This record gives sequence, structure tokens and C-alpha cells, in this order.
Amino acid sequence: MVRDDELGLARSSTAGVTFELVPNLSNLRSLVLGNKAARCRCRHIVSNSDAVIARLPSRVGSLFVQEAIRQRKPYAVEVVGDPRESLKYHGSLQAKLYSVLAASNLRKMVRNSPFSIYVTEQYLQNLYPNKSGFTESCSDVEIAPVDEYVLQRRLDQIERHVDKIIFGLIGNFSASYKGIDVAIRSLGQIGSELPDWEFQVVGSGDPSSYVSISKALGISEKVKFVGSLPSGVAVFDWLDKVDIYLQPSLTEGLPRTLVEAMSRGCPAIASNVGGIPELLMKEQMVPPGDYKKLADNILGLVKNRSAQRKLAIQNFEKSKSFYSGVLEERRSNFWRAFRKYVEEIRG
Repeated sequence: MVRDDELGLARSSTAGVTFELVPNLSNLRSLVLGNKAARCRCRHIVSNSDAVIARLPSRVGSLFVQEAIRQRKPYAVEVVGDPRESLKYHGSLQAKLYSVLAASNLRKMVRNSPFSIYVTEQYLQNLYPNKSGFTESCSDVEIAPVDEYVLQRRLDQIERHVDKIIFGLIGNFSASYKGIDVAIRSLGQIGSELPDWEFQVVGSGDPSSYVSISKALGISEKVKFVGSLPSGVAVFDWLDKVDIYLQPSLTEGLPRTLVEAMSRGCPAIASNVGGIPELLMKEQMVPPGDYKKLADNILGLVKNRSAQRKLAIQNFEKSKSFYSGVLEERRSNFWRAFRKYVEEIRG
């Protein structure tokens, strides 16, 4: 049996942690009319708690914040995404309509929250500002420190590259917003202008729709669906073989896979959505869905080794701000301040 730590997972059922189940809040009836049973359960849990911490956006999280306000209990919010973006490509009209309400509710909750911590540096703060509370930015993406030799090996690899160019992308095959089709179309447009190349996609799910696109473009032999890889060493080994990482997402928060690619000194091109502009330089980004612009950027980068070296260094250095030690200190300071605030209220 594979252990949790071997999969990169942390066990949450540990000392001092208990779980409480609440009724489903995601069905249409609950969205429109509310859920009395869930509200009663929430009221009971909050009344037996000293404080509330809610990760938003979330229907359950919102319910608990509302109850904390009603009971005058201290609360803090973790802002981890924008509901308008996350629901934009959901597919259903119901989700798109609900996203407007969800964004409005999130804006109200964060505005008056006494403590707010964001997973971005500026993006979510601009969309959902906190009016007067204690705020901090601390990504939920964190990586282990990477030895400098990884960057030097990357620079050497760029300098003496003679083999086929490997483009890479990590994303679930069923997640249409990852832009796998955008990458395939862009490579199909410029494939004949590139040296020998291959596009490798790591992920799980059914890739048949993307296989059909690559066949229609006549590049099916160039597009490889690797399947899933265990987190950690296996992913890093694969990234070390990728020459240019692609992240043409239609919507994003702050993608962990892009940060991991950057930590290996991998030059990257991505769409300018979500928190990605906080990671990359302007010349590394394209509008979401614009496969022609992506194709131009790919072709320009492939032909410019000096630019590849520059991006390798920039990406490696930027990834250091996501080292676990750096983020842990920032996160700990925030929660210590919140704990002190709760203790002062309790008297």
C-alpha cells in the first residue's frame, strides 16, 4: 500500500482535529431557498466554538461566516479564488448566474472581515479588498527549496541543446479550462516551422477529445499523453526534461504546476489570467484562448536561446518566494495575530 507521504499528502485526521458533516448546500433548492438543517447544524457548531476560520469562496464557508457575525464570534477568512472565474467555464447557465451572486457575497464578507489572508499578492486583493482588517498574502502553493545546481544544469541544457524540443503541460484531461486544446492548436499552426519537437501532457482522465484535435491537425504523432505521475521526484524528473512549459489556461488561481516548473528553471509561457501575472513577465504571457499569439510566442522563444536563459533564471529566482520556510513564517505570524485577537475578545 502506498503511504500518504509518498503521494505528497498530509493527513488531516490528527490530534486536536475533528470533523462535522453538514447537509449538501450545492443543490438548486439550497441555492434558491437555503437549507434549514444546514443552518441549524452550523449554528450549533459556531455556538460551541471560540472562533471561525473559513476558506472562501465556499457555500459552507459563507454560511459559517454569516453565523459567526450573527453570534458575534471572531472570524478570519482565507480567500483562495474568484467564483466568477472558477464558474465561468462550468458549462451550465445556473453556475454562470450563481457566480455573480457568489462574487457579490464574497466581496461583502471579505470587506468587513477582521482578518483576511489571500493566496495571491495582488490579484484577489484587488477583486475582493478588505476595508480595515488585518491582511496578509500567503500562497497555498509551497515547494521545498531547490539546489542551485538545478538552475545551472538547466542553463547548460539550453546552451548545448541538440535533441528534439519537449513542450510540457500538467493538467487533468477533463478540465477544459487548462487550455490543452489551445496548446495543441498553437503547435499545429507552427509545427512545420519548428525543429523536431514533441508535446507531452501529464494528467489523468480521457484524452480522446484532444487526440481527435491533434489528428485533425496532422500532429498526432507529436502529441503524447503521459498519464499521471506521482507528485515529487517523478514530476521533477519529468520537468527537468521539458524545454518549455506551457500553461495556456482559460482561468486559474495560482497554478502549483507552473510554480514547480519555474523552480526547475524551466522557461514558461502562460495565459494572463488569475494570479499568473504575479509569476511571469509580460512577454511570457498571452490572452486566454489566443492560440495564434501563443504560437508566435512559442516560435520566438524556441529561436532565441538567450531569452530562454533569461527566463530560466527569472523563473528560478521567482519560485524562491514559494519556498515552504518563507511562507510558513508569514502564515504563522498571521495566525498568531488572529489567536491573540480571539484571546483578547474572550478576556
